[in-house]
Amino acid sequence: MIKIRNIIWLYLALLCHIAMAQSLPRFDIPFEMNGRQLAFPLAGGLNCPQLSAVDLNDDGILDLHVFDRVGNVQLTFLSDGARYHYAPEYVQYFPPVRDWMMLRDYNGDGILDIFANSDVVTLDGVMVYTGFYQNGHIAFRRVTFNWFYDVLSIPLSSGNRTQLYVSRIDYPAIDDVDCDGDLDILSFNIAGGYVEFFANRSIERGFGRDSLIFELADRCWGGFFESGITEVVDLASEFGACFRNIDEATVRHAGSTLLTLDINNNGRKDLIIGDLSFDNLNLLYNAGTCQKAWMNAQDNDFPSNDVSVNLPTFPTPFFLDLTHDGKKDLAVAPNAPQISEDRSVIWLYENVGTNELPRFVLRRQNFLSGDMIDVGTGAHPVFVDYNADGLMDLVVGNYGMYRANGLPMSRLFLFENVGTTTQPQFKLVDDDYLNMSVFSQNTYNFAPCFGDLDGDGDLDILVGEDLGRLFYAENIAGPGKPFVFGPWQYNYADIDVGIASTPWIADINRDGLPDLLIGERNGNINYFQNIGTPDNPQFQSNPAVLPNTERFGRIDARTPGLIAGYSAPVVLDLASGYHLVTGTELGRIEIYKDLEVNIYESANTITEQFGDVLEGARSRAAFADLDGDGRLEMVIGNMRGGLSAFKTELPADRSTATPDLSASWQVQIFPNPAAEQIHVRVTELAPKRLQLFNSASQLVAQEQWIGSDFSLVIKHLPPGVYIARVQAGSKSTTAKVLIIR
Repeated sequence: MIKIRNIIWLYLALLCHIAMAQSLPRFDIPFEMNGRQLAFPLAGGLNCPQLSAVDLNDDGILDLHVFDRVGNVQLTFLSDGARYHYAPEYVQYFPPVRDWMMLRDYNGDGILDIFANSDVVTLDGVMVYTGFYQNGHIAFRRVTFNWFYDVLSIPLSSGNRTQLYVSRIDYPAIDDVDCDGDLDILSFNIAGGYVEFFANRSIERGFGRDSLIFELADRCWGGFFESGITEVVDLASEFGACFRNIDEATVRHAGSTLLTLDINNNGRKDLIIGDLSFDNLNLLYNAGTCQKAWMNAQDNDFPSNDVSVNLPTFPTPFFLDLTHDGKKDLAVAPNAPQISEDRSVIWLYENVGTNELPRFVLRRQNFLSGDMIDVGTGAHPVFVDYNADGLMDLVVGNYGMYRANGLPMSRLFLFENVGTTTQPQFKLVDDDYLNMSVFSQNTYNFAPCFGDLDGDGDLDILVGEDLGRLFYAENIAGPGKPFVFGPWQYNYADIDVGIASTPWIADINRDGLPDLLIGERNGNINYFQNIGTPDNPQFQSNPAVLPNTERFGRIDARTPGLIAGYSAPVVLDLASGYHLVTGTELGRIEIYKDLEVNIYESANTITEQFGDVLEGARSRAAFADLDGDGRLEMVIGNMRGGLSAFKTELPADRSTATPDLSASWQVQIFPNPAAEQIHVRVTELAPKRLQLFNSASQLVAQEQWIGSDFSLVIKHLPPGVYIARVQAGSKSTTAKVLIIR
């Protein structure tokens, strides 16, 4: 018996290890918003996207690559010649980058290459990857340079070299500016007022387009000066001049975006500029030559022939075909994380002219993002059956939505599961669930969770917020009924964990009373032990005073070198005990076990990167068995305000528990299936406890008794599969219970 049991446990441990180590497959779920099915709802949202055309699968059709500087996330979309399809499987072939990137063909082989911000944290510069195809997909190889750093460099008059400077805040222009056939670079200087022209001398030196040989050819390209104080750019009065002495210019704010295109087909590159201080784009017309630009006119309401760009804040222009008609369109997106528009983030202007003489007309203000679940900035998902129909619904709190004046507009979004037990489908039924937006004048960053705090058999709600305190509302509906909440109470139990409280409710010490785990910005997890009674929860408000602890399980969601961790705990009650899953600042999903015995000591780490999932900064996970296969699906929220979903091998119930084969006690639960009540018979003499959990591992009922038999009324519970955990003294076992009607 003991050998068989050990083999089973070894198998389960091996299965768990395999599940933790492998990459998780994505899980597609239909979502409906405003009467429309979303094309790619679980692509993860967008905040500050940067768009590039690229042939991902070597089929001769240009697809779409999107880099979002919020979380440094890349998204890939295949084109069928008429529309885009989300294709995240191609992201793995791109190198990790940060802050900015674009795809350009520098060597003329017809394959897009990568220009991106330096991977040296302290160095603002440009690294390059050469693109090539293998096995039917694009891939990239880092270009190395004969310099201390593997970034583009330029010579100095002293004979030394320095990096080709591009601010990590900016977005440069990379184009053939001087009409010689190779790619040059335009970037604002380090002071931020003048554009510097870095000429590529590859062709002039006989290398064709294969080399990247740059020199600073013009410190005042175009002759203009952008002050950042006014939307109007200061222009030079004559060809060859520079607006005032460049060496006398004062340092202004950093933050500008650039796009070159020949908008009037005169053979010279004009320039579109976005600025950190403004919501518009400014088009500068080039009256000079290829070799010497001179901007002598401007349109600071570009495009003035149609709806002008008015996109808060710091707009970035892109020039590529997005309407699949062979003509390059104009796309505009914000570029300032957490202070920009964060839902309608890609304004698509269709080119109704030609590539030679483009003319732009606004068609959409939410291109791509309008087909995603995107709640603005930040997403905190949690599953709960709010309407008692037996299907797990989805509540999503957000960090906030952009508001020009004041704090971000934070609220809860309710997505009702209108599918079946095997085929989930969600529909947005309330974009301000429980009217929480009324509090967003004073706080934001709402992180919800549900649990039976007051022991009355229904699930109450706690919501964390950016100031570190808690909102609480009691569910007064009763067991098995659609939620009805009483009034909101702010500053619940006087708890304050600092910044960005992210709560979870679970009976951590197994004493029959629900305790609180609260994540926070610092990356630790606060444990508040319930010192009250089943119907009157009480908590010591100071997390540093026993029986509380600020360092539950010694868990730290921070990455070494970072001061923020943004822990976001979720507790799963599995066969082998509690498992804690937490999101992190950098987007990893971490899992820990043996929590019950390590409240004040170090919990055992299962993995610090579950399933190789990295969906963006400030991840928050939610779990439920959505397709009835006995395994949990995982939905992840991120700082871009979007969601992603994955299949996992984590069991949805405790029926996989290995029984204690050496025990002399017996447990019977009957009838099973049951409709009205279940009877529990236990031979052990010790005091007993029964806990009943639904398919989302939420406690829906519990009772304690002394004696052999006990009956539990279950007629108020929705039909479905439940797990009963029976404890008698130090012994416990679990069984699956089917409730029918």
